[in-house]
Amino acid sequence: MADLEDSGFALMSLEDELTCSICLSTFDCPVTIPCGHNFCQDCLLSTWTDSYSCPQCRTLFETRPELKKNTVLCTVVETFRARSSKSEGGQNLWGEKGRRHNISHV
Repeated sequence: MADLEDSGFALMSLEDELTCSICLSTFDCPVTIPCGHNFCQDCLLSTWTDSYSCPQCRTLFETRPELKKNTVLCTVVETFRARSSKSEGGQNLWGEKGRRHNISHV
């Protein structure tokens, strides 16, 4: 049982690293900007209206940076979702766009 708990804590820690700081969900089509931060592509585009700055560190870019899909991060997110999609009882923990649902055990 301790191994199961340890793996649960590891998944929660990994989930924090795979979370977009704009929508607070696991990344959906993650892109990397020049300062090194990652965001969901749609989230980032929705924040860039008049100026182009990093929503996390506030680095200002003179022109809109080219968005590069982070394929490695995308693969990690897909693997994470696949491995954490089912609880012990087989209940789905993930909803639309990776939002985690709280499921209490009775």
